[in-house]
Amino acid sequence: MPERRKIPRYPAKFRVYFPSFNIWGNTSNISLDGCYVAVDVPMSQGFITDLLLELPVVGVIALKGYIQHLGKENSGAGLQFVQVRFEFAESDYFNLYSQFLKTISQLEKIRADYMDLVHQDRLKLCTMPIEPENAETPSAS
Repeated sequence: MPERRKIPRYPAKFRVYFPSFNIWGNTSNISLDGCYVAVDVPMSQGFITDLLLELPVVGVIALKGYIQHLGKENSGAGLQFVQVRFEFAESDYFNLYSQFLKTISQLEKIRADYMDLVHQDRLKLCTMPIEPENAETPSAS
């Protein structure tokens, strides 16, 4: 089935918290219009809910989302973001989110450039070794 969305979705795993329901989850993809959040408990379709989304480097932002659809076996929910234009703080959060999404496309371009250099044998694809489970995290001095 061809993709019907007009706005690109990006695979991304960010922490999400729904304060009204005391539910934690993680995004599996995000777009300007919304996101899919995997959760361990059932949610109800058709509700507008507040959510806190933790963005790398930026921090936690507050958004509103309409629960558009539920995942298979209630494994998550597809949310459509609701930009509340008359509440300045919520519009400002949405604007920050919009700016963040623009950087994702730039990061994808950088990743594509990196992979092109690997395919041209100009760079070696680097990977991290598997970290032992009992490894200590270095402390900041």
